[in-house]
Amino acid sequence: MCSVCTGALILGEAGLLNGKNATTHHLALKILQDSYLDIRVVKECKVIQDSNIITSAGVTSGINMALYLVENIIGKSAADRIANTIEFYL
Repeated sequence: MCSVCTGALILGEAGLLNGKNATTHHLALKILQDSYLDIRVVKECKVIQDSNIITSAGVTSGINMALYLVENIIGKSAADRIANTIEFYL
């Protein structure tokens, strides 16, 4: 399961992030931490995978997450090729 931006708040409300590392948009990090004490909020990463759940920071971090998924499923060369095609550079 994946979430982009403040979608982590929905996963938090559903209890799916309890005991897990997660991230969200930088303006919602404190809300996530204060509202769901069982979540370990990671501030310095754009993409966090913990078990079968992946969360990403702001909206454009969804691209980072998509490339992360491609790399893990198909391989780094495919992810690099896609990043180059869409002119997405880290």
